Amino acid sequence: MDEASERVPRFSEERFRELYDETVTEALGVARAICRRDDDAQDAVQDAYAVLARYWSEGRLRDPPRRLLFRVLQRSAIDALRARVRREPRVMEVSRTAPGSVALPLERALRRLRANDAALLIAQALMGLSYEELAAMQRMSVAAVRSRLYRIRRELARRYEEEGGEW
Repeated sequence: MDEASERVPRFSEERFRELYDETVTEALGVARAICRRDDDAQDAVQDAYAVLARYWSEGRLRDPPRRLLFRVLQRSAIDALRARVRREPRVMEVSRTAPGSVALPLERALRRLRANDAALLIAQALMGLSYEELAAMQRMSVAAVRSRLYRIRRELARRYEEEGGEW
């Protein structure tokens, strides 16, 4: 048995269901954080699982199923957000709400990041993925992921302070 076949288990409905049960909560969290709307997030998650099922059942996976799932989910969620921005240009405006409102400075700061950057940061924070897993998911080197996350965190901190957040 070669290394690739060890990483990618043979498709079965049972294995797919197990992966779904293990990942759906994380997937919805990531999609909600990117899409900023429940219906878009649910659509992105559904699309990601459909793509995964198709590739896996056809034997076209080269990486572990979880890795493809989150790579497709990230792209699908970002596409949903971009489509909504085209339909509703005010989506990306950051609201300046009264003190004590639901919109927190960190949430507003996250919304001001580029979608790809926010998705990478959220994937690490919510799913606890290692630099190696993120690198494989993004098809980047580990050093590039570390560097990119460092820059994203620095940018998030700057935007957080602009939004009135205090350390």
